[in-house]
Amino acid sequence: MARRARRFGFVFQDAVLLPWRTVEQNVRLFHEVIGDNGDQTVRQRVRGLIELVGLTEFEHHYPHELSGGMQQRVSIARALSFDPQILLMDEPFGALDAITRDKMGAELLRIWEHAKKTVLLVTHSLTEAVYLADRVVVLSARPGRVMSIADIELPRPRSPEVRDEPIFHRYVRELRGFLK
Repeated sequence: MARRARRFGFVFQDAVLLPWRTVEQNVRLFHEVIGDNGDQTVRQRVRGLIELVGLTEFEHHYPHELSGGMQQRVSIARALSFDPQILLMDEPFGALDAITRDKMGAELLRIWEHAKKTVLLVTHSLTEAVYLADRVVVLSARPGRVMSIADIELPRPRSPEVRDEPIFHRYVRELRGFLK
């Protein structure tokens, strides 16, 4: 069972960091739980992930010393720390302001380009879904049923400017049509 659980990394709407632990200690948490924390490879991986999410200068800071976006980046690094095959993200940017949310979307794309993980992202934002995804599944209200599956054929790597393109707006309109 533990081996199967390692296939999935979880990032929740709230960062769910342990407040008495530093950035580095929060990212290292899973390895401590399973007992392989002393390994030099783990220490290098943790440092590399902290660098990947852009928090190298903050590795000894505590959660209360970080912005909401920084806390979510710690959460993403922690989820990637054991190299899962799939990253499950439940509205990871939902609690952030619009500017930070946009920055975190761009950060997620950058991290995805590097880590090449399958990411399953739950969001209520159609623009976020179109910007981040290659495929969007639209679900109905209760009971949740698949209403539509749309392949998003926008070039990668994606830049924020893609949100100004007519095709981007066409995808958003199409998906919105399923929600009426």
